Amino acid sequence: MATLTSTQITEDGIIVSGTTLDASNTFANTGKEFIYYENTSGVSKVVTITVQVTSVDDPIYGDLTKANTTKTVANGEVALIGPFPVEAYNDTDQETTFGITPYDAAARDTAQILYV
Repeated sequence: MATLTSTQITEDGIIVSGTTLDASNTFANTGKEFIYYENTSGVSKVVTITVQVTSVDDPIYGDLTKANTTKTVANGEVALIGPFPVEAYNDTDQETTFGITPYDAAARDTAQILYV
């Protein structure tokens, strides 16, 4: 599992430089982070962000269910996904997990976690 560190976007700007991904990846999530994913693999990929809290009993709306977040990214496209509310996406280590499918280690998928 790859653990990605976040890069803050400042008024000076940043150069996006992705980190090589594993089939499953984590990052520390404060609720301000988002995933920058560029697909150069030759095929469409699906980025799936795992929800940790899948159901809530709301006093007004009743039982609510939250599914994993998914984003299909066609070859040659760039996606910005997020931010992710900590109450729904963080595990006990305050990290959020996401995966790329289909995963191919030889494809060298990369992403960068950004925040403002």
